[in-house]
Amino acid sequence: MLFYSTSLIAIFATDNDCAAYYIGLSTRFHELILFLFPPPLLHPMSSVRCSFCSTFIARGLVLCLFLFSVRGDSVLFRSNEYSIGALGYGPFQSYFSANYTPAEWNFVVPVNDSAGAPSLSTGYIFSAPRGASVLRQGAAIYDQTGSLIWDGSIYGQTLSFSVVTYLNEPHIIVWTGTATAAGVGSGYDILLNSNYELVANFTTNLTGETGQTFADFHEAQITSNNTALMTAYQPKSLDLSSIQGPEQGWILDSAMQELNISNEALFTWIASEHVNITECYNTPGTGGGSVAEAFDYFHINSIEKDDVGNYLISSRHCWTMYYLDGTNGDILWKMGGKNSSFSMGNGTEFSWQHHARWVEKNDTYATMTLFDNAGQFGQQQEQMSRGLHLGVDFTNMTVELLTELLPWNQSISQSQGSVQLQPNGNFLVGFGQLPWTGEYSPDGDLLWTTQFGVGDVESYRALRYNWTGTPTDSPSIELVSASKSNLLSAHASWNGATEIVKWELYGASDSSGSSSISLYNKTKDGFETTITVSTVSNSYSHYAVRAIGRSNQVLGTSDFVSSSSALRITGRTALAVLSACTVLLLFY
Repeated sequence: MLFYSTSLIAIFATDNDCAAYYIGLSTRFHELILFLFPPPLLHPMSSVRCSFCSTFIARGLVLCLFLFSVRGDSVLFRSNEYSIGALGYGPFQSYFSANYTPAEWNFVVPVNDSAGAPSLSTGYIFSAPRGASVLRQGAAIYDQTGSLIWDGSIYGQTLSFSVVTYLNEPHIIVWTGTATAAGVGSGYDILLNSNYELVANFTTNLTGETGQTFADFHEAQITSNNTALMTAYQPKSLDLSSIQGPEQGWILDSAMQELNISNEALFTWIASEHVNITECYNTPGTGGGSVAEAFDYFHINSIEKDDVGNYLISSRHCWTMYYLDGTNGDILWKMGGKNSSFSMGNGTEFSWQHHARWVEKNDTYATMTLFDNAGQFGQQQEQMSRGLHLGVDFTNMTVELLTELLPWNQSISQSQGSVQLQPNGNFLVGFGQLPWTGEYSPDGDLLWTTQFGVGDVESYRALRYNWTGTPTDSPSIELVSASKSNLLSAHASWNGATEIVKWELYGASDSSGSSSISLYNKTKDGFETTITVSTVSNSYSHYAVRAIGRSNQVLGTSDFVSSSSALRITGRTALAVLSACTVLLLFY
C-alpha cells in the first residue's frame, strides 16, 4: 500500500470530531474512503446537508489533486499494484515543504529482519533515475528505507554520480549535459563539497575532426593525485570495409583522458589508435556512412587507475577489459573478447559489460568486480544479466569465478549496470536499464531488492557511500491548518542534511522570530517530518522549525512564516474534495 501524510488525515478527522477513528488510517485506500465519505457521513450520529455547484466541485477538484499529489515519505513492500503499473509507470514521493518528486521504492524482495538486516552494509544509496516515465530526472541520495536524503535534480539528467575524494575531502561528482540518441553524452563534470557548494566545473580537453569534444557521461572519477578521469566520444573518418561497412566511413571513436581540474590534459588514449575495429562484436549495419550515423565500434564505459599508474578500461562492444600502460597507452593485456590474454574459467565469460573495478591487486593475483549485461538491444548471449566477482591469476594468466550475483527475476538488463563491493564484504548491484537495486551477501545470497519504477525508468549505476551532508541554506517549512479543529501541521525538511536527529517547532509574534517560544519537538521521520499542534494553546502569528543534531545543537533554522499563509482545510473544503473525487471516479 502507498503511504501518505498521516497529519492530513488527522486534520480532516478532528475537524469533524472523529480523530480517534481516523488517526491511524494512512493507506491510499483508507484515504480515498475518507475523501469520498467524510466523517459526518460515516459517523452514525451525524448527518450532512450539502449542495453541489460547479464552482464548489472545481474548487474541490483542484484541492483534491493537490492533496493526493502530496504523498510524503512513502515506500511499498511486494506491491503488485506498483509492479503492474497501476500506480503509474514512475511512482514518486512528494512533499509539502519541498518541490521534489524522487522515485518511490517497492521492495520486491524485502529485507529479512531476522537474517538480512544485521548483515546489511551501512551508508546511503546514490542513484540517478532517468527515462520518459521519470517525473523529474536527476541525482538522488536515499537511505536504506527508501526515504530521500538529497535531491540533485537541479543538475538535470545524469549518469555518473558518486562520492570521490578531492584534496583529502569527500565530494560528490556528477555529470551534467546532453545525452544523445547514440547513447553517449556531451557535457561537464562538476564537484560539490559536503555543503553542496560548487567546487569545480570541468570537461575534456579534446579536439577531433568535427571540433571540440566534451566529457561523456560513462565515467567521472578523481584519482589519488586529485586529477580527473573522463570518457569522451568523437566522430572520426575511417575505412569500414573490413567489417562490411562503407569504405569512406565514420566511427564514433572512444577516448579517455586524465587531466588536472584546471583542464590541463595529462594523458589521452584514443581507442582507434590501439584497437582494430575487427575486435568488436557490434556491427555497423546500414550506419557508419556519415557523422550523424557514426559507428560506435568500441564503446568505452568505465576507467580506473591503479596504484602503479596504469589504467583498466572496459569496452562494451568488444566484450573486453583492456589494461593500459600509464605512460604510453600500450595495451598490456586483454581480458575477454576475441583475443583474450587470459584463459577464462567456467562462468567467467562476459558480454556487453559495465563498471569494471579492482577490489585487490598485487603482482601475482587480483580480484575485480563487473556487471555482465549478457545482452543488448536485439541480442542475448545468456539467460540473465549478473554481477561478477572474479579472481585474476597473473602468473598462470587465468580468470576464476569467485561470486555470481543473480537478479531476483532472472532477466536481461540491456544496458548500464554496476557492482560495488561493500566494506562488510557484501555486494550492491544496480541493474542499469532495469529499475532495480539489490544487495547480496559475500556468498552471493540475495538480501533485498527494490524496484524504483515500472516503465521507462533506469539508473546508470547504484552505489553506496557513507556521506555527511551539511547544507548552508535554511531548512524548509510549510504550514497546513484546519479551521474547526484548531490544528496546525508544520511540515519540515532540509535537502541534503544528514545530521538531523529531531525537529523543533517555534512560535513567534512576528517574522523576525524575536521572543520566539519552543512549542514541540519530534524525532526526524524520513525526508519530511510533520509536527501537529493545537492553535488553541499555541496560537502565534508566525512559526519556524529548527533542525537539532546529535549533541542537541542547532543545525539550522527555517524562516518564520505567517500562519495566514497556511493551506487551510475546512469542513466545506472536505465536501468539495468529496465532490471532486466523485467526479474523478466517474471518469477514471
